[in-house]
Amino acid sequence: VLSEIKQIRRLQMTGGSTYTISLPKTWISELKLKKNSEVTLVKNLNASITLFHEIKDTKTHSVTSVGKNNTEESIRRKIIAMYLSGYKTIEIKTKGIEISSSHRNTIRDLVRNTLMGTEIIETSSKKIVLQVLTQLAQLSFNIALKRMYDSATNMHQDAIIALKNQDEESAEEVRKLDDEVDRFSLYLMRNLNLALENTQILLDSGLSKPSDCLGYRTVVKCVERIADHAVLIAKKVKYLHSPINDKIMKEIESLSAETLIVFDNSIDALSKRDYNSAEKVAASVTSVIEKEKQLMDSLKSDENTAIIKLVLEDIRRTAEYSKDIAEITMDETVQSVIEEF
Repeated sequence: VLSEIKQIRRLQMTGGSTYTISLPKTWISELKLKKNSEVTLVKNLNASITLFHEIKDTKTHSVTSVGKNNTEESIRRKIIAMYLSGYKTIEIKTKGIEISSSHRNTIRDLVRNTLMGTEIIETSSKKIVLQVLTQLAQLSFNIALKRMYDSATNMHQDAIIALKNQDEESAEEVRKLDDEVDRFSLYLMRNLNLALENTQILLDSGLSKPSDCLGYRTVVKCVERIADHAVLIAKKVKYLHSPINDKIMKEIESLSAETLIVFDNSIDALSKRDYNSAEKVAASVTSVIEKEKQLMDSLKSDENTAIIKLVLEDIRRTAEYSKDIAEITMDETVQSVIEEF
């Protein structure tokens, strides 16, 4: 019934400068409010007002059981899901048996390498307790995204250098850096989930409204995918049969550099919430795609051709993900360039 979720009420003036509005009694009862209960008002950018009751943090403690039949990947998925859901304490226990050493190592590696701000605070033969210590206010969204971007950019640059030098050791280092990007990705996704439920976290993050979280979730995924393509480039180094032709390599480097400029500009437009800059980024990707196609068509068949084509595809996909970031910025800031009648 529409009346249960939407009602029209008139503003009343009480005193010389204060306005009040009445709320339906049924709503008050359903929300378990009473006299002197505190509510929060938020003035949104779209000229609306949101009134809400701060819900106390109920996601404090979660428990999951593991057994001998649980795979290491299954345990990882469970813990990551609880981390993303926003739980502050995650307890992993067994039903009367000892936690196996392989499961214990999986949990320890996950905490050390993947779950930012998480520590093991209690461990026994049948239980391990994790505590999430970091909140978004301690590491703002833009700072965390910038670090994620920096890592992804460095990975791409290092992967191209490793490709040029046929340096498998450097290529392996690129693959290790992906863990850092994944840590920031999960951290940001966790806090975006929390921001959807808690307006204080939303405001601390620098976002204006809950709908912003949807766009930023996609941005985080785009940066994560860009890092993944850097890893894919690095993985191809070991399959090179000989050094890549100097002329071809210079063209790959040039295309790579242009792609990273597009990536940098997309993040810059996002941070500045600049529609026009984002539109220029989106338009510039066409040039990258055209140059990638021309280079692909010019390749002569040799022992490295298949690898080079796959590398070029990874570079092109990096540019396309950058375009996606720019388009999200355009969607979020289109109000700044339109006239309303």
